[in-house]
Amino acid sequence: MAIKPRLFGTKKPDGPDLGRIQRTLQQSNIPIASRTDHQNLSREKRAQVYREAAVAYDSGYRRKGVVLDYTAKGARLRFPTNEKLPPTVYLYARAVGLEGPARVVWQHNSEAGLAMQV
Repeated sequence: MAIKPRLFGTKKPDGPDLGRIQRTLQQSNIPIASRTDHQNLSREKRAQVYREAAVAYDSGYRRKGVVLDYTAKGARLRFPTNEKLPPTVYLYARAVGLEGPARVVWQHNSEAGLAMQV
């Protein structure tokens, strides 16, 4: 009785493909950490809280939400509804010491990331 050949190609080798690793290393002359376009800096630690906040649109419309985490440069907020935020808002989060104009960096469903504008 003959052994059946594999249906989906050949078995992968047990170890890493050294030829592929060598080619990758040869193509990369400059290490990533020393490249000028790569910032090798860690982010500031975010304080996790659950504090009330509000954002005001340029039109005067005001929405209440909750600050989930923040730094001196911005905050992540959660709102009760999924309304889309405008590109810039005025953030009122005195409970965490943030107040001023902010830029909406990202928004996913009812959560949004805001960066304070200097």
